[in-house]
Amino acid sequence: MSLSRRGFLAASGAVLLTAAACGAKTAARPTASDPAEPLPPIGTRIEALEKRHNAFVGLYGQNLDSKVEVAHRDGDLFAMCSTFKGYLSARVLQKAQAGELRLTDTVLVDTELLRPNSPRTEPNVGKPMALSELCAAALQVSDNTAANLLLRVIGGPPAITTFARSIGDDRTRLDRWETELNSALPGDPRDTSTPRALGGGILTVLTGDVLDPPHRKQLEDWMRANTTSSMRAGLPPGWTTADKTGSGDFASTNDVGIAFGPGGERLLLAIMTRTQSNNANTPALRDLVGEVATVAVPALLGQG
Repeated sequence: MSLSRRGFLAASGAVLLTAAACGAKTAARPTASDPAEPLPPIGTRIEALEKRHNAFVGLYGQNLDSKVEVAHRDGDLFAMCSTFKGYLSARVLQKAQAGELRLTDTVLVDTELLRPNSPRTEPNVGKPMALSELCAAALQVSDNTAANLLLRVIGGPPAITTFARSIGDDRTRLDRWETELNSALPGDPRDTSTPRALGGGILTVLTGDVLDPPHRKQLEDWMRANTTSSMRAGLPPGWTTADKTGSGDFASTNDVGIAFGPGGERLLLAIMTRTQSNNANTPALRDLVGEVATVAVPALLGQG
């Protein structure tokens, strides 16, 4: 006896339901939707980025909650360039905390001291600016004249080296002023640090007891308003940073700070890069810094 179309569909449905019920009692077979092969180790992926960009990459990262770390060339020396301004502003805040100065104290912006890339001090030549304004300028737009004016207040470049040692950073050193410190000559130890040392130092001033809570919050607020961040381009949606960038010759391009996730995640990222070529005029590697962040963040979160 032949089945009608309606009868055939009903019978087919019964067969499918029976098969599904039977399948629930047995192990599922692999399908095309099974997880892909594990990602290569993070070091291998960063080496691929180095090859593609003809660059050296230094990375030190830490999940501040789980204490998971990632590292690549984290003990190698890189030119700091403007990342030193994080220490500079922290030292100004430390002196204010000790009553040695006030953030409302002013400094005259002398035209003879004007340096390139000074978007906030240049319009104020011949006028006084408060130390708080100079710190904000140095951290948020990397104003070079503001940095030099602040260096004069704390005792010059050697004061940065002394400050670094006082917070447990035994590698960072500052020898020159803006903008000479950006020459970044390969092998030159002046004005250098390592990703692990500088990252650890920035972590200390942003989360440790070097500064009291009000001054620590001030430093974080200034750094959260940084407009030059390179790492932010590599972060997931909804993330932000309190960071400081730096760039110089030989494509020296750095970004060091804490990335904050929407779920309360806190990740230290210290990324320092430079070209492998001998061309001092090689363009900056801002895109590479973002790509390194894209690789480092999932690893720090335990996601790959």
